[in-house]
Amino acid sequence: MSTDVEDKPDVSIHPPTIFFAALIIGFVIRAFAGGGLPLPDLVAEGLGGVILVGALVLLVSSVSAFAEAGETLPPATPSNALLTGGAYRFSRNPIYLGMVLVGVGFGVATENLWVVLTSLAAGAIINFFVIPSEEAYLERKFGVDYREFKERVRRWV
Repeated sequence: MSTDVEDKPDVSIHPPTIFFAALIIGFVIRAFAGGGLPLPDLVAEGLGGVILVGALVLLVSSVSAFAEAGETLPPATPSNALLTGGAYRFSRNPIYLGMVLVGVGFGVATENLWVVLTSLAAGAIINFFVIPSEEAYLERKFGVDYREFKERVRRWV
């Protein structure tokens, strides 16, 4: 158990803002530079819809697990429980994964290559600038339990 005075991860980036900005940036780039996906409309809408539905199921189940454990969602807040069930059996970051998949699904459904690319870039930003701080905090807070969880479950999928 952590005895740190500052019982929270050192995260200064707000992930939902990053993902929302990625969507906006993707649409702005497309408006000026083009960049559609070479898919028939029906295929793009169907595939994008399937990705979106899967992403929303993942997000709802992951957020529900937080609520059931009495945890808060903002990454710069203390954790009282290590979530390892549900979607967390397959991904240590199912909420971030769901956010990336929402962007990718939306980009595919609207045939916007830039939204797909900016959503993936947002995932990379989270991967390199948010998750390492969260993981360091969880390791300090939960010790061997978190290290074992890290060995069993991949960061993304």
